[in-house]
Amino acid sequence: MQDMLSYIRDLDDDSKKVFRVVLNNPLLTKNSIMQKTGLTLSTLNRVMKPLLDRNLVVPAGIDESTGGRKPLLYDVNPGMCYLLGIDISRSYTDLVLSNMKMDILAKRRFTMDETYLPDRTVSKIASCFEDMLSEAGLDKRDILGAGLGAVGPLDREKGVLINPDSFLAPGWSDVRICDMLHKQLGLTVRIDNGANCAVLLESKFGYGKDYRNVAYFNCGIGLRTGVINNGNIIRTMNNIEDAFGHMTVDIDGEKCHCGNYGCVEVYSSAAGIVKKYVSEVKKGRKSINKPLEKIGFIDICEAADEGDELSREVIIHAALVLGTGLANFMNLFNPDIIILSGPLNKHSSLYYEIASEHALKKSYLGDTSILFKRLGYFGDHAISLGAAAMFLQELLAQ
Repeated sequence: MQDMLSYIRDLDDDSKKVFRVVLNNPLLTKNSIMQKTGLTLSTLNRVMKPLLDRNLVVPAGIDESTGGRKPLLYDVNPGMCYLLGIDISRSYTDLVLSNMKMDILAKRRFTMDETYLPDRTVSKIASCFEDMLSEAGLDKRDILGAGLGAVGPLDREKGVLINPDSFLAPGWSDVRICDMLHKQLGLTVRIDNGANCAVLLESKFGYGKDYRNVAYFNCGIGLRTGVINNGNIIRTMNNIEDAFGHMTVDIDGEKCHCGNYGCVEVYSSAAGIVKKYVSEVKKGRKSINKPLEKIGFIDICEAADEGDELSREVIIHAALVLGTGLANFMNLFNPDIIILSGPLNKHSSLYYEIASEHALKKSYLGDTSILFKRLGYFGDHAISLGAAAMFLQELLAQ
């Protein structure tokens, strides 16, 4: 598969353009491909020949006739090249094995505690990878490469995690994670922040595929954000993904771990929700039937759904603050679609509904045409599968 990796990397610009178009817009006729690429029929035939000869692109059906012979439809070959996608988050690692159509063939997830230093995490990933290959009936030689979505800040060119915060285990600063994974997996590895991977996936294959402006928010331990504006990913300094979480919504507010005061993340993250709940219980409010030190955000989300008064108050407050931040974001970027994902939106419909409704209400444009989606098309695997998509998209962009 390294030969195939080199082959795709060395394709000429027109061949890569056609490959990208077919990858992102399956079941196209040659006429449709010409419209999307601007190539003439003679150039398209020349460009498509090596893609067809190597079975990267294949006939996948017959379209309706518009007069004359029915045209062939083309798609990428789902049985040709495979990809490994990895999501290293603060409390878990998620892995998927997929084909080029982003169909998941095997998946694994493991929880990370204070013992999961980088070396142990990479070893566990390698073990999971071997299990996934066996499950999918594939050999390592069938895998084109691996994409990694990780918590920033990071250096994409050097493949280094710089100094991500809130990992349970120590040792995650200045980690040459791509080199470590390459050594253990025997694959070429590319990295981006996880939210960028997720928004890329949603924009190419999910809810955002018909839009030019897509925003993805993963709400959990932190608030992770990926943004595509006019078809392009907006990159932040050092590829951090929590800039939105540190938007100031209260200049006299609580102190954030970043050193500033009144950040969205202080109130609307899982940690902020638990902190608020505990502080209210210590003031004498009635708690749910569980030791206070063992209460997590999922407990609070579930209690809110069951009608617990304090839990509902805390969730609603967190969602209102998030909605205010989202309204500010909408005023700046005017996205077509906003996807609210991550553990908080997964475990609390109340959090999602209040945040999205408040954002639309507070947007100064009053633009109710902005579409909100809960969890996204790919759910829990948006970052890992997005990392696989990122690897392939970057390969075709070289």
